[in-house]
Amino acid sequence: MVVDENADDKSPKHDPNHDAEHTPPLKCLSLGGRRTKTTSQITEKTENEEECQVRVLDKPDKWCIYRVPSKLRKVNEAAYTPQLLSIGPFHHGKPELKDMETHKKIYYENFLARFKKSDDELKQFIKTRQENILRCYAGTIELNKDFEEIIAVDACFIIELFLMNFNDPKNHENDYILRSPWLRKAVEQDLILFENQLPYSLLQELYQNFAVPPSSNFQPRKEVQEQADRQSSTNHDLPHCSPCCRHCLPCCRHCLPCCWWIPSKDHSIEIVQVEPDNDDPLLKLTYEFFKDYSRGKSVKNGVRPKHFTDLVRHFLRPDKEMVFKHSSTPIKNIYAARKLKASGVKFRPLKDVHFIIEKDEATKCKLNLACFRNMDLKLTQFCVKDETECVIRNIMALEQFLYPNKPYICNYFLLMDQLVDIVEDVDLLVENKVILNMLGSNEAVAKLVNRLCEQIMDDKSCYFDICEQLNKHHENFWNLHVATLKRVYFKDLWTGSSTVVGVFVLLFSIIGTIKSLMS
Repeated sequence: MVVDENADDKSPKHDPNHDAEHTPPLKCLSLGGRRTKTTSQITEKTENEEECQVRVLDKPDKWCIYRVPSKLRKVNEAAYTPQLLSIGPFHHGKPELKDMETHKKIYYENFLARFKKSDDELKQFIKTRQENILRCYAGTIELNKDFEEIIAVDACFIIELFLMNFNDPKNHENDYILRSPWLRKAVEQDLILFENQLPYSLLQELYQNFAVPPSSNFQPRKEVQEQADRQSSTNHDLPHCSPCCRHCLPCCRHCLPCCWWIPSKDHSIEIVQVEPDNDDPLLKLTYEFFKDYSRGKSVKNGVRPKHFTDLVRHFLRPDKEMVFKHSSTPIKNIYAARKLKASGVKFRPLKDVHFIIEKDEATKCKLNLACFRNMDLKLTQFCVKDETECVIRNIMALEQFLYPNKPYICNYFLLMDQLVDIVEDVDLLVENKVILNMLGSNEAVAKLVNRLCEQIMDDKSCYFDICEQLNKHHENFWNLHVATLKRVYFKDLWTGSSTVVGVFVLLFSIIGTIKSLMS
């Protein structure tokens, strides 16, 4: 079901949440009055105590959703924490995220009405898969009577949101989230967070079992409509409510049909084109929602992401496989961009390529002189926006746990961190269009790049050879001085012409002086 590009890495992964000295106290939850023991949990209850469930760490190879370690989280806690929407068990119930719970349930009810299913059917579906769901999460999960409801609501909310997004954009104005670009972006960003995930396999099973073709005369349930109307009527009476409430509109007054059926006024069918080359209909819906991160990259047949963070990494990682080398000691003295430029290295942007760094072999100059050799370093064009840090940090955290043998994104930014020391390095990379700065301040970009790799550990790299060659090129005496000569005396046509004229004047003066002395 899942194509794991890290299949060669079979070593058990360390769970930072279960160090003996850091094990959190268990919370007892009322779940019934029996003692059971399975491969993944132990349930106990005494006469005067409530029942506790403790996860036994028996299948670390199944884990795909982790809590970010505290050391990594402290660098920028907000980047790993949902700001608007909780998905899954890790962040459920936080007071600052409760505003969206009402709207999630509206989407949930719309999903049930769209496919004519009952609440009990959904919860039973989740209950029969509870063991497999739990095995995807690393760490202790507190199980209570609401666990099935939490997972069911979150999963149906996601699918219903994707279905609505897939419909005609003209109808997005009737949807609470999609009608607001700010709100859609906030939800999209929360859905990418590493801790804020549901297993994709669960969403896929849910879609396959419940997403049957809907009838064309679908209408939302009466209670859902009334709830949306109440939310809309109170919207103007709450001037001090959260941003979530201020944008509230009745999201289901004109609920749309499923993505396959989009009838227009004359009952004709509108066919919506999708990008991914994949026969999984849910993956097509997912691609459409996250297409801003795809950069034109499709999802091939056979690719099944573990969750949405993994999907975004798939979009950003290089298409071609690269060789990773292990080194017990990191490469030292990687020179900053401005110093490499001083030795003749030129920086080129790579467009339509996903986070990769390449080096062209040293070539002769246009005059075909062996003494004037150029070195081009090609880097993927890195666009820095407001949400960039959040996305990159979560993908790097993902690679630390799931892809320690193929840390493509970590490698890229570790090398970028070496190239950027001060704001002048960013100025150079921006000038060469390697970095597209949408933040406005190059100093802010320099700080961002320098902080991205804090607490990131990486002993494998696909760029060891490039780094060594860059160091050798910079430390070569001839390269450094020839580059200085070119930069100072031949930087443009006029400077070069003046230099040549000056050299000839000097030569004629010397020849004249010698002739005078000889005569």
